Amino acid sequence: MPDVTSTDNSALARLRAALPEAFDGERVDWESLRALLGAPEPYGLRWPGRDAAIAEAEAPARGRLLEDAAASWCADSAEHRFYVGDNLDVLKCLRPELEGRVRVIYIDPPYNTGQGIQAYADNFRMGRRAYLRLSGQEADGEADGRRHAQWLSALLPRLRALKPLLRQDGVIFVSIDDREVHHLRLLMNEVFGAENFVASVIWRKKVVRGRGARHVLPQTEYVLVYARHLPSLPAFSEPLTESMVAEYRHADDQGPYKLIPLAKSGTSHSPRPNLVYPIAAPDGSEIPCPTHQWRWSRETLAANRDEVVFKQTRKGKWAVYTKQRLVVDGKDRERTPTSYYDRVTTTDGTAELKRLFGRVVLDFPKPSQLIKDLITWATPGGPEADDLILDCYAGSCATAQAVFELNAEDGGQRRFVGVQLAEALGDPEWPTIAEVGLERMRRVLARLGDRAENVGFRVWRLEDS
Repeated sequence: MPDVTSTDNSALARLRAALPEAFDGERVDWESLRALLGAPEPYGLRWPGRDAAIAEAEAPARGRLLEDAAASWCADSAEHRFYVGDNLDVLKCLRPELEGRVRVIYIDPPYNTGQGIQAYADNFRMGRRAYLRLSGQEADGEADGRRHAQWLSALLPRLRALKPLLRQDGVIFVSIDDREVHHLRLLMNEVFGAENFVASVIWRKKVVRGRGARHVLPQTEYVLVYARHLPSLPAFSEPLTESMVAEYRHADDQGPYKLIPLAKSGTSHSPRPNLVYPIAAPDGSEIPCPTHQWRWSRETLAANRDEVVFKQTRKGKWAVYTKQRLVVDGKDRERTPTSYYDRVTTTDGTAELKRLFGRVVLDFPKPSQLIKDLITWATPGGPEADDLILDCYAGSCATAQAVFELNAEDGGQRRFVGVQLAEALGDPEWPTIAEVGLERMRRVLARLGDRAENVGFRVWRLEDS
């Protein structure tokens, strides 16, 4: 919605003369004006300051990137990068080089909690006068808009700056909690397209017992997942759990397998005719399809008889099973991830940072294992893995640790690109969040030693032009 106070007075006077019914006293009634002009009702998320946020997204970068050799680590062989400065301006500076090259983006933006978490600017409530001036509305009912408008205005240009950096088969993961997840979903629908929505992953971030909330104890956050172009995004997969691997308790000369029924589970009002037929049992009797259809056609069954196992029940009835192999084409079978994630918590994130630094230097860091799992969902592993992984809200650099450790585990060549503002912490040893992130990278790489691939990183700082 435009700012009435910035509108040219003569233009406003001409509008009042032509359409007096579009005014409510001294204020433009935008709904009435839209109806008078026959403008279609727009669909989407609107808020005071939106137009200014779009203008900020389209403005050129303020500043330039200068390398900080003193802060870099093993720079001669480094392929990882870290940028200190406002992430919007840094992303604008990086666009010519990184456009269409990033495979995975993970970000953990401010949640708009209304509180300051150490140095994080996590209170985006707009001043009352500023909000009323931008929105043109009366005082009644403006509190909720004030709470969210500035947060939306901060996120919109940054999401718009991130999108062109993604490859066609790229994906973005965004952490958020209940306060803004509904707004973020609409915002990402606008920027990335609702048709590119992949999933909303529920993360059980902590296990809470006892008291702590009047009605419901909060235990979860979300990770919203969007593709750059969903048809180009490969299927997600991850290794089987130990308990799943244990189910492959049979073996033959081709390796471990487990038995699964050939009869398809469930029911169907329209079974496929080629999947409904009797099967000859070992004793010559016929086995009718016990449910609505088999999983294999006659032709597939005939071509894979060695993969079929018949078992007779105590009542003399026959059941038909197929062998599901643990290893397929030389690779271990994997599974599709689920939308509920409960492997690590915020406590794990705090503990791993404490192990590195000897004390808690930053509140509520994301556990690196969460980010490792997200990366492995979306990208292939192994020595050929050389994807760019970007985090423009790098914080303490949990994403960097995830990339370094994945490379050490599978010999990959993934490259980390991080951006973090030098927000003051008030800690004499680690004065800014950016310094914590840089030191974490140094300590993780030093700990990995010879197992680390791409063992160094280079640092740039955003400076005024």
